[in-house]
Formats: sequence, C-alpha cells, structure tokens
Amino acid sequence: MRTGRDDSLVSKLNTFLLNKFVPNYENVSDDNVRAAYGYLEGALGVIVETLLFTSKLIIGLIIGSIALIAEAFHSLSDILSSLIVIIGFRVAKQPPDPEHPYGHGRFEAIATLIVAIILVAIGFGIASRSIDRLINPISVSVSSSAIGILVITIIFKELLARVAIDLGRRIEARVLVADSLNQRVDSLAAVIVIIGLVGVALGFNRLDAVAGLAVVGFIFYTAYDIAWDSTNFLLGQAPSEDMVELIRHIARSVEGVKSPHSVYVHDYGVRKVITLHILVDKDLSVERSHDIASEVERRIGNSITGAMVDVHVGPAYKLKRGEME
Repeated sequence: MRTGRDDSLVSKLNTFLLNKFVPNYENVSDDNVRAAYGYLEGALGVIVETLLFTSKLIIGLIIGSIALIAEAFHSLSDILSSLIVIIGFRVAKQPPDPEHPYGHGRFEAIATLIVAIILVAIGFGIASRSIDRLINPISVSVSSSAIGILVITIIFKELLARVAIDLGRRIEARVLVADSLNQRVDSLAAVIVIIGLVGVALGFNRLDAVAGLAVVGFIFYTAYDIAWDSTNFLLGQAPSEDMVELIRHIARSVEGVKSPHSVYVHDYGVRKVITLHILVDKDLSVERSHDIASEVERRIGNSITGAMVDVHVGPAYKLKRGEME
C-alpha cells in the first residue's frame, strides 16, 4: 500500500479537514489520531449518503424506477458501512489488555467483513425485486430529476472515493481503502442506472430491471473484493516481499550482522510484531551479540510504524554462498 500524500486537490482538502478537526494529525502512529482519520471519513460518508439516499428513494418512488430505488438502498448500505467504519476505528484504538496483548487493530478488518456481509444481504433483496420487475414490467416515468440526482451521485461518489483512499494510504488502513473501492463502484453503478432510465425513455421498460440487476452485480463484486482482502488479513496474510526486503536491508545496515533471515511479520493493524534471525561472528561475546540485536530492533522499530521487534541471534560458522547478501 502506497503511503503518504501528493499535491492533488483532494489531498489538499484532506489536509485542510485534518488540520481543522484532528489535533496533531501527522502523528499517524498514535491510536487516537488514527481513529480520528476513520471518524472523519465515516462522518463525511454518512452526511453525503444520507442526502443521496433520501433524494434517490423519493424520486425513485415517484417515477416507479426499481433501478433508482435499488440505488437508494445501495446508498443506505453505504450509510451503514460508514457507521461500521467509525465503530471499527473506535474499537481498534483501544489499548492492549491482558487478553489482547497486541491491541485491537484487527477489528478494522472485522468491520470491513461486516460491510461485505451487509452488501450481500441488500444485494439479494434488490435482485429479487429486479427479477420480479423483469418478469412483470411496468411503465416507468423518467424525469430530469432522476438523471440529475444520479449525475450528482457520480460526482460525490468519486470525490468520497478519492478522499477515502488518500486518508487510507496516509495511515495504511485497509478498511478505508476498501471503502474507497466501494465508493468508486457506486459511481459505475449510477452510470448503469442512467443507461437503464434512458432505455426506458426510449420504450424499453425491461431495461430498468436489467439495470437493477447490474447494480446488484456491482454490489456483489464489491462485497467479494473487500471480504477477500479482509479475510486474508485476518488469516495472517504473508508480508509483501518489499516489507521483508526492507527489514533485511535495515538489519544488514547494522555493523556485525552477517545474515538476516527467517523474517516473520504478524500484522495487527497499527501494530506489527516482527521477528527475525541474524547471524553474527561466532567469537563475539554474548554481551556484544545482544547489543547488535538490540540495535537491529531499534532501527527497525524506528523505520516501521508500530513495529514491535524481536531479534534472535545465532553464531555464524561457515556461511553458504548468498547468506552474506
């Protein structure tokens, strides 16, 4: 996951909001600051989605469009998703306790999984209504208001997506990046609904129901994608090669380290438990070997946010080719 920020307008907007609402916002290793990022993204989502849900539902009921009503309930699911993001960050920021010595950071992934389950449940309900409308089509009144609210949806969804992904990358939060994907898929779904309504205006009444089913497809795709990512994380997904190589590079930078290997990273969200083995000269004293290991731990801890590092030391006898690399 790329971290940091760029000079885009969205990044500048986020910086303005963070500076206004999140004290000490650049200290992203602080659990409270990290949670505040999630609260900000979730609050923006709730406000925008509430307005979109109300508008789409009212217009959808007036003109009788199943696709637009489906879009409205998709927005309702997004409200729930934003609330779950807020709850997830609130739980995840809780400090370690005897039963959870590495904190509660993985609750962010659980929150993401809950969002996926909600999406699937709503998707089945919309699919049922769309199939019924496909079998028994009815006349739909297409209005400029319906098209207008969908165009507004596309604009705001894309904006929310970019806000979420920028915030998520700043704090390396999967749940925010997943939510940005959800927002972007919603933009595509709104385009599909517009196509369906235009088709109805041209006399193809069943196209509204087809558009409703297409929206369901987007909902299921989004649910699958974010569920797969969060499930892999909860199951202990292996660290990226870049992360492993970074740890090895830091260890090799310490004088006396001959061969860093057996690198393991257990990701708990804001905290990462890192263990690795290093080889040192077999003739070094125990005290000197311990000092080298402590320096490796210190440097890795300073370079990787939230890292809790444990280094095991072994004597270097005859090294195989490549172990000095």
